Amino acid sequence: MRDMFQLEFMRLAAVAGVFAALSLGILGVYVVLKRVVFVGLALSNLATVGAALALAAGWPAEAGALLLTLLGAAALALAGTPRRLPAESLVGWTFAVASAGTVLVLAISHRADADAMRLLFGNVLAITAPEAAALATVASVVVTVHLLFARRFVLVVFDPETARAAGIATGAWLLALYVTLGAATAAAVHETGALLAFALVTLPAMAALLLGTGLRSAFVVAPVLAVAAVLAGLVLSYLLDLPTGPLTVALLALLVPLAALAQRLRRSL
Repeated sequence: MRDMFQLEFMRLAAVAGVFAALSLGILGVYVVLKRVVFVGLALSNLATVGAALALAAGWPAEAGALLLTLLGAAALALAGTPRRLPAESLVGWTFAVASAGTVLVLAISHRADADAMRLLFGNVLAITAPEAAALATVASVVVTVHLLFARRFVLVVFDPETARAAGIATGAWLLALYVTLGAATAAAVHETGALLAFALVTLPAMAALLLGTGLRSAFVVAPVLAVAAVLAGLVLSYLLDLPTGPLTVALLALLVPLAALAQRLRRSL
């Protein structure tokens, strides 16, 4: 295993995976508890279609992914929905449009063909040093913001009435939550793929909450589980010669029933 991480592409993959896991693992607790899981899926697909459009135009894929995802995150945070429709309907509409747009752009553009599979499924083993540095930078900023303003985010998300009574601009803080979620997702999607980015923002948080450790602990346990799954996925994919992204998603998915089983066993004892 020591020889494995002497390879530069494995070290870069580990750096990118760990930073993506840390940022998305923390944000996932908000996403799961607020019951807006499909926001993560919609933003992942917006990042994909943004990258596809950028590739079609000959621009850097990361720039297109970040721009469209931030715009989409802001729109989801600020836009209202018709009274006859639930709030989740707008998220579903965004997901459908982004998914269809990605396929159509990739089908029309010859420039995007070479990166089509990477946009959809990712290839963290092909990440370059500048790409890893960019992902690490965005993730570090997102994590720092949420560490500094953790109490404010928790109050606004889970007790908005009290926050408004205290004179806190809940709309602005909710916008900040969605924008940081969009930035972290966009930074991860081009390197890990939409599937793994969505898994990182939902499954570790689900497992942490099923363990019943409490809200404060969930913000620690979720990113720890995410990082552990990412590193385990890298090691096992290298040893077993399997695709890294899907294998990591499988490990993340396995965390959820294992956490539920552990919680049941703890209660029975």
